[in-house]
Amino acid sequence: MEIKMEAIGSGGNKETEPILGLVSEIRRTLMRAWTERWSEVQFGVQLKRILASHSDEDVDLAEILLQLALVGSSPKSLLLDYLKHIVLSQVVPHSVMFKHISTYDDLSKPYCIMALIDLAETFATKISFSYGMDSSLQMCKSLLMLVHWLLNHVYRCLQKTQEGKSTPEIPSIIDRASSAIQKTVDKKTVCTLLQIARAETADKYREFEQCEVNVRGTLSQLSQSTGILPSTTVEKVSDMLTSLAQLQDMTLPCEHEEGPLKLKLSSTVNTLVGLEAVLNATNQLQPFVDQTLVLARLTSFEKLSWPELYVEIFRACFMGVIDTPNDSHEELKWASFTFLKIPQIIQKLQVHTIGRDVTVDLEQSFELLLNYPNLLDLADAKQKCDSVEQLIQGCIKLNLLSDRHKQRIMQKRDNERGRALERSSSQTNSIVILRAEATVLSILKVETLDTDYQKSQEPLLSVLCQMTSGKSFEIILAAAASMGELQNFSIKLIKVNEFARHSTGEGGKASQTRASLFDVTFLMLCHIVQHYGLETLQSRHKLCHIVQHYGLDVISVIVQHYGLETLTSNHKDTSETFFVQWAQRWFPEEGKYKNIENCSPLDQNKVEPLMKLFLTSGELRTSLTRWHEVCLNTPFAIQEILFAWEHGAINIDQVKTVLDNVKSWMCCLPVVVSCWLCCYINTADYDRRIKPLFMLEQLMTITNQAESTQLNDRYQFMKTVIELLSQEVLPANHTYRNISKQYIPANEPPAIIFKQTLHNIFSKGWVNLKSLHTLEQVLNLCGCDWFCDQIVNHMLETNKTDELCTAVSLVFALFHMDLENLTLSLLVKTLPSILHSADRTHLMIDPRGYTLARLAVLCITASNVNRGGQKEPYVRVGRKRSRIEVDIEDIDDSEARPSKIRKISEPQLTLHSEDFTFDDLNTREDGEVIPTFDTKEPLNKALVNLFRLMNASIHDQRVTTRTSFIRSFIEETLRCGPQYYRFILQFMPANMLAQLMKTMPGIFQNEQIIHICDLSTLGGRKLAAKAVCHNSYLKVCS
Repeated sequence: MEIKMEAIGSGGNKETEPILGLVSEIRRTLMRAWTERWSEVQFGVQLKRILASHSDEDVDLAEILLQLALVGSSPKSLLLDYLKHIVLSQVVPHSVMFKHISTYDDLSKPYCIMALIDLAETFATKISFSYGMDSSLQMCKSLLMLVHWLLNHVYRCLQKTQEGKSTPEIPSIIDRASSAIQKTVDKKTVCTLLQIARAETADKYREFEQCEVNVRGTLSQLSQSTGILPSTTVEKVSDMLTSLAQLQDMTLPCEHEEGPLKLKLSSTVNTLVGLEAVLNATNQLQPFVDQTLVLARLTSFEKLSWPELYVEIFRACFMGVIDTPNDSHEELKWASFTFLKIPQIIQKLQVHTIGRDVTVDLEQSFELLLNYPNLLDLADAKQKCDSVEQLIQGCIKLNLLSDRHKQRIMQKRDNERGRALERSSSQTNSIVILRAEATVLSILKVETLDTDYQKSQEPLLSVLCQMTSGKSFEIILAAAASMGELQNFSIKLIKVNEFARHSTGEGGKASQTRASLFDVTFLMLCHIVQHYGLETLQSRHKLCHIVQHYGLDVISVIVQHYGLETLTSNHKDTSETFFVQWAQRWFPEEGKYKNIENCSPLDQNKVEPLMKLFLTSGELRTSLTRWHEVCLNTPFAIQEILFAWEHGAINIDQVKTVLDNVKSWMCCLPVVVSCWLCCYINTADYDRRIKPLFMLEQLMTITNQAESTQLNDRYQFMKTVIELLSQEVLPANHTYRNISKQYIPANEPPAIIFKQTLHNIFSKGWVNLKSLHTLEQVLNLCGCDWFCDQIVNHMLETNKTDELCTAVSLVFALFHMDLENLTLSLLVKTLPSILHSADRTHLMIDPRGYTLARLAVLCITASNVNRGGQKEPYVRVGRKRSRIEVDIEDIDDSEARPSKIRKISEPQLTLHSEDFTFDDLNTREDGEVIPTFDTKEPLNKALVNLFRLMNASIHDQRVTTRTSFIRSFIEETLRCGPQYYRFILQFMPANMLAQLMKTMPGIFQNEQIIHICDLSTLGGRKLAAKAVCHNSYLKVCS
């Protein structure tokens, strides 16, 4: 048989003559090989000699051989063997061969089609991945073209069969193409490359998916008619379609695995609930709901049911109720959180249980809760009531449960009760809190605190005085905090205080009532700041409140009909009010006193008259007094009195007289004087503390009973406020020093107390109230950097997996005391120190290294979610910025470099570095849009810094414990799921993955690689294709 070859003319451009000469020589060689029946090896050797002699020339060998092999109705098998040999011996790239095969569509030559299908199957199943980055990406696209070509021929043959135009060769083509597709996509490497091609050529992939849909539809129609297609053909096509369906599922293998460490949900939930109930009582509900959802996702929530999550929250609440001392402020917080907030939290979590019946889940959770009869019995004994019944009642109010559910659950509870229920004749905390809910709502009504103060001063004063008697005010505050109304209540008190701060000319009893209103509201606001923080007094924008409760749809309707100004109207900015300004300047917060150096009165002329009145036992005329000016000037008058006493100008009796006069006028004046004295004592040396301490003691001493019960209650309220704000400056053995709240003894180093506390909670697996307050005080005293470093060291002391699981669960939850700043300390200080210290390399040996990586990823994820919440409609009431966050901003705004930086073997890239930029992350291919990063955001900068340090460690080209830690960090990041890991991995340097796989071949599976790389960018797709081909070339993946 002769081979028809096109004539090659001798004319033409001189530049094409060498190439034409090479083509002619190849064709002559093919003619000789055909005539002499050379073997594939003989042809390959001769072909390589020809190509070597024309090394500077290029020619498409695949196109030449295919043209000659497919001449006529039947393919030339020998030429196809030659073609197969040169492709498998890598003389011709697979991608080029796939491209030429996928362009042949002459279905009138069925034997040629079948020959090409056999070639495609051979090449796809024996594919080689040893080319450069560009070739790897080209391989992805050519593979997609090849599989699409095969599938398209199946579809065309099915169409011909459906139209009755089938030939004997059609079933064979369908069988071979289906088998080739199935064998091709069964290779993990091919599946991964097809996913990369999906991102690279989205339009082509949609055409491929449409072709698959067409095949399914046509096959379904043909299957309804018997005898049209052989059963074996139908079965092969069905199997092929099943394989293609699995192609779409490229989930991470780690998403369905527990991993080396699994968080203990009970320990984490217990700590988070304790933090929210005790330390963050005024927080809105949404941040805690988000924390719970993040925790659920990070602890393999797919394997955890909603009832199990609910019951862990219930258990944590009852454990907190049992743990609190009787008649303490924390007892009210726990009662209000358990019976008022928890039903609201369940209601908000219900939004995320799409397709589930929250009533069924709640009923199951209460049935699970009944499996802990001892816990419930202790809670009932503590509350002197049925705690489960009270909790169910709260759920019924929000329509989460019905009376029928309550009856069924309580019947089971009565049957399993371990001890008889002892109900108290007096009102228990749970009942009081539930009743206080209605009280708060009535107080916040217009007729109570929003009345015309000028006309209703007496009734208003009576209501406020009733609140301050006994524990009424604490109960009201606890209920208001749980209802989310504490801020609203505080702002209303500030408005009353602003109204009463100066007289409008009235005299007699009216001016005295106004002074009493100022006095009592001042004390109430001081109490709120002491227990709930100054941020409680900050007015929140109306827009945040509306969006939180009604959603964005309501916002758009309001703006459309009433204008934007309707939403932007707000309470008067509380930062401009007297009390807030005074509290920010003078009132101690969390044991931290203000600096009073270089302070001077606004008007010295108003200080001297006050001094004379204090020394002569004079009285102020309430009709003319501006009480806010008296509060601002009284500390300076007392300062002069103290200085005069220190210099011997007055004696102790005169000092007592002055202090008695201060106490006799108004209860707010001893508070403002005590604030100044505490700030003064805090900075004074030991010898200079004696006299101001004596003055402070005199202010806390109530000698004579007042004429009225209301005034006596006010004196007791004042004494409580002064005692609490002076705790940190009183000597350790002082009478007024509350030892029960002194969690860090003065004669013991905080490090020892901290270590003992951690050992206690790690051994128990949960955090009790005392430990929680101790850790909070240590954090406030020692700062985030020290706290983070020490708690991580203590967490990694053990190498037992069970103990590490408990420790990392507790530490992750404890980081929520100040999540953002502790996370920054972990990323900026602790982890770089461990990575670079030769003395701490043992901390990166598994399972310690994996535990550390898991903690870092958990904290980054939770911190990012928490930070993102600030841009959402709700606003989380947070702590003050830590020192590290302030330092980061200072560094960013300053061009100065630290004078000393420790020298180490690896590059030390920190936030202090002059060359700290995001340029490496902004390197993109031509034409790509550069993503924007918030370069002022501390968390972003910390992550860039950490990845740079890890990248420097990898390029050391040694496999060390650092390498293992970095691998664990990336794997744990992927385990978080796509909704979280992309934020972290976007800061990963482009060359880091390649260096990791070079240092440790096969370190990542193909599924992990396509999730590590950002397939939305060209650079990410090239890197992913190269890494996948590298894996296959090393025969790591099948």
